[in-house]
Amino acid sequence: MIVAMTARGGDPPDDQAGAGAGPGHEGQTLDAAVAATRAVDRARVELQTTVAGPSGPVALVHRGAFVDGGARAQAESDMTQVAAALEAAGQQLDGDWSQPTGVVVDGDTVYSQLGPMAEALGRAPGDWTTARLADVAGPQVDNDTLALVLDPLGPLDLLRRPVLELERLGDEHVRGAPAQHLRARLDLTGAHPNEPAPGSFEARLVAAGFETLPVDVWVDAEQVVHRLVVTVDAAGTLTTTFEVFDVNADVVVAVPDPATVIRP
Repeated sequence: MIVAMTARGGDPPDDQAGAGAGPGHEGQTLDAAVAATRAVDRARVELQTTVAGPSGPVALVHRGAFVDGGARAQAESDMTQVAAALEAAGQQLDGDWSQPTGVVVDGDTVYSQLGPMAEALGRAPGDWTTARLADVAGPQVDNDTLALVLDPLGPLDLLRRPVLELERLGDEHVRGAPAQHLRARLDLTGAHPNEPAPGSFEARLVAAGFETLPVDVWVDAEQVVHRLVVTVDAAGTLTTTFEVFDVNADVVVAVPDPATVIRP
């Protein structure tokens, strides 16, 4: 893919944040961090998944931003490393993947950049198509870029799972913002307020049979999550890092120039 905090203020008592702490208040701690982050009006996000490649680690990066609580959002996928690794292995992807491809949601309208499909359509990679949100936001979204633009903070819902252990590792910085580093072990078999969306990072972990999951979480003084790191060792190491930054800063999400939009 892939944190009293229940009141969005103050640190958890030491007897609730130690290593080996049992389920209970700790689950509320991470759940409240998700709620505090979802209350943010605007921010930028980055979702990076790193896997082992034939010549070293390969990263698939999705970057996004949202304003007005997500009413307008953008996301782009950067598959340049993946495409280069596949080409080196003799499995070149169709189309030009040298540039990121983007998606923008503005109210009930979705704009999708043509990217690697552009050449086949006789258009430029930076051109856009448009559709109604209701036509693309179905019950199952299998496009990671679209999933991120529809719910920029969606990867954090993993933290709503019950906490089996919680350890406080100290104060650090994430992209210059001070944050407390927490390490937790989540129960993926436990109760969940909502079923994970089909195809989501969380749903994939559950479907793969993982019962518990170690996570590292960085939260600031307002309990807003700034970083979530999940490392899975199964058929090779996979690390997913999700970051939230420029929280409530001067974030702008621009709608594509009408001259570059292909109208139906």
